[in-house]
Amino acid sequence: MTANAAVPGWTTRTDSKTGSSPDAGFEVVLPTAEEIATLPVRTIERIHRYSTELPLSPARTALEGALRPRLRTTRLPKVITPMRLFCLPFEDLLTDRDPRVRPNALIPRRILMPFWRLLTKPATVPELLRGPTAEFPLPARLDLAALDHPLFDAARSTLSAMRVAAIGNAAIASVGKRIHPGIWDIVPEMETAIGLRHYLHRIKRHLMEGRIPAAVSDFLTIGTHDALAMQVLLLALARCPATRKAFPKFAEALSREKSQEVSRVLSDIVRCTLDDARRDLGVETSDEGAQELDPAALARGLRPAAERLAVLRAQPMGRTGTAAADRLAGEVKTVINDKLMPNVDQMIVRLTTMPRTSDEQEFVTALTSTVELLSVAREVCSGAGLSDMGGKAVERLVAATSKRIATLARPPIEAMPDAAPGSGAPANDPPGGGSADRALRVAARAAHAFEALCPQESVLSFLQGAFVDATGRPAPKTREAFLSEIVRSCCAPVRMNS
Repeated sequence: MTANAAVPGWTTRTDSKTGSSPDAGFEVVLPTAEEIATLPVRTIERIHRYSTELPLSPARTALEGALRPRLRTTRLPKVITPMRLFCLPFEDLLTDRDPRVRPNALIPRRILMPFWRLLTKPATVPELLRGPTAEFPLPARLDLAALDHPLFDAARSTLSAMRVAAIGNAAIASVGKRIHPGIWDIVPEMETAIGLRHYLHRIKRHLMEGRIPAAVSDFLTIGTHDALAMQVLLLALARCPATRKAFPKFAEALSREKSQEVSRVLSDIVRCTLDDARRDLGVETSDEGAQELDPAALARGLRPAAERLAVLRAQPMGRTGTAAADRLAGEVKTVINDKLMPNVDQMIVRLTTMPRTSDEQEFVTALTSTVELLSVAREVCSGAGLSDMGGKAVERLVAATSKRIATLARPPIEAMPDAAPGSGAPANDPPGGGSADRALRVAARAAHAFEALCPQESVLSFLQGAFVDATGRPAPKTREAFLSEIVRSCCAPVRMNS
């Protein structure tokens, strides 16, 4: 019987055919529910991350079931209000920009609150726009069922009445124009989006599930002669994060219908798409100056910018789209090379100088942030047809992490007995138990992060090197065996105290 199997409450994984463990000397060991009940929340979350990498088995299922009640709850959803529900059909048309020349169907977000106050001010406005009623409460989620809420019919009739009133009443028209000079063009766009909400939702589902012909068929049912409806639908689909990737194929399939109106609308979308992408990157546009984005904001902006680049490259966007795509590709390359990579280099340097802490949370957080930036750079370069600009940085990051793990496996010099000031740690001293466990946990978390940057073989090599540095023992041959050691080390304090 192995040492682990002799400990009550621990489960050992063996090969079902041979009865032997898949990695001699290393077994998958799982904590019991009693042990889980005494562990801190952060430790519970770490064990959950590691357990998801273990082979699927009844033992793993039992472990995850025991962990689930102790895991932190997710962030509470945003509160749904009548105004938020009202904006749902045209949320993809909203923009934080305030362009001097507003593209058709693009709605500045800043007008929503003052417009909502204007919309709900008259005494004759339906009660549904003022708040939920006992008969019609607000939906719990903004999903397909929410689109059937009677608030939308009330909103459409109120928008229509407001627009008619503004035509015959200069005072009402003037009040609206104080909110935005083009408000009486925006109102029909809102009204159209609300009327098309079910069509738009259905087309989105088709695109998200790769059903391009079905999406085209549904689009054509609204009629190719309703210019405003096509503008609203196409712009929403081109800007929606869930459908942006599929939009180029959708546009190409739609262009085969030989509709001049569709071609015109697609051409109109080019400028809006380019401006959105440049704003994502913090690059100066015709409507606003350049922005100095922090690394996290820059990374968040690069992905949608790359997706918008693919939209511009779609053949139906014509020569204007091709020219805009070439311009944007150059700006993406410049942003990665001149803004993102220098930040990555600085972050790697800071990793090497971070002070040691009891749980190394600060180091792991900084490491994860660095990996995220490099992952974004690689993904965007691949999507934009650019060569990877982060290869050397990845090598430096892995080397810096390996060095950190080797350092963690040995106690600080000042903590060593009889250590003379300024002396170095003896090179042949074996790693301490507690220090080795901490180093192994950092290595496992780093490996999770490196999977986004490195092939599996490289990640396993990193883990094996880290294991040798941390324990002084021969490295496991499989990732599962390594993770088993981590799960065991997480529970070691509980086992020692029991």
